[in-house]
Amino acid sequence: MKKIGQILHAAPGNKAIAKVEVLPDLGATVFDIRKKPIGVVLDIFGPLSSPYIEVEVKGHDPKKFVNYQIFALPKSKHIKVKGKKK
Repeated sequence: MKKIGQILHAAPGNKAIAKVEVLPDLGATVFDIRKKPIGVVLDIFGPLSSPYIEVEVKGHDPKKFVNYQIFALPKSKHIKVKGKKK
């Protein structure tokens, strides 16, 4: 897992806003330092030099995660798999 940033504050609707250093994919799962899933990335916004993400927090109060460092799995590389010729 790779550290991507830190949650800054809770937002309405069970969401949290985080400042990130590394952009995750939309729909990527975000984890806490204990490798427990927090939620998924709904939106990426702000300037490319200083981006933010909106995370939909699952099963917890988003206020609980304020100031938490967040992590994501590294982006997967697309591997072409050769099929058998018929």
